[in-house]
Amino acid sequence: RMIAPDSAAGLRAEQRFDLVAAVLIGLIALLAAILSVVQMQASQTANRADLQAARLEADLSARISVSSGATDAGLSAQQIAIMLGLDAIARQEAGLQHNDPTSMALGAAEQSAYDKLSAVLAETSNTTGGKPVDAYTAGLLHASIKDMQTEVSEESHQVDLSDAARRHEQLAVLGLSFLALAGVLTGLAAVLREGRSGRISLSAACAMAAAAGLLAILAFI
Repeated sequence: RMIAPDSAAGLRAEQRFDLVAAVLIGLIALLAAILSVVQMQASQTANRADLQAARLEADLSARISVSSGATDAGLSAQQIAIMLGLDAIARQEAGLQHNDPTSMALGAAEQSAYDKLSAVLAETSNTTGGKPVDAYTAGLLHASIKDMQTEVSEESHQVDLSDAARRHEQLAVLGLSFLALAGVLTGLAAVLREGRSGRISLSAACAMAAAAGLLAILAFI
């Protein structure tokens, strides 16, 4: 039995329509899987970077506080020792000038105290951060400007990593939104079938899927 040319053309058009719809559904599923993986990985990367940046910020704050406190305490003790030494010299000179044995004895005692205090301060400074202090506390006590600058640079790097990962996550979420819309339009086209409305819906679904594909590529960059 012969099929009329118009009917044959309509049948072929409907077959092409179904083929495009089927390919589009498969493409939507593939892109959805890719974008879901990208979103998950980007979210994990951003969370890790945020935690690392927060840890570095807390560690940097602790380094500044502890090292500054140790430095201030050492300087205060050194000032006390210097004042004691100057007072010892002044008493001894006064004792010599006035032939006062008492002043000379006090000056000698203060000089001896100054020498002992200076020795203790020197030993304390040399052993600060040593045993029984743990390695982390020792690192806080011995923190240098260079160490802190390195930590600030690493913190900034982690913040940049987090920002980049968040952008990739946002692109993935936007792509998934486009895919959801493409899926709705494809379903609508399947209901409307071959015809002007169906072709418009299918074309719009293709455009949404193409936009999601572009976003998937950008999310990888």
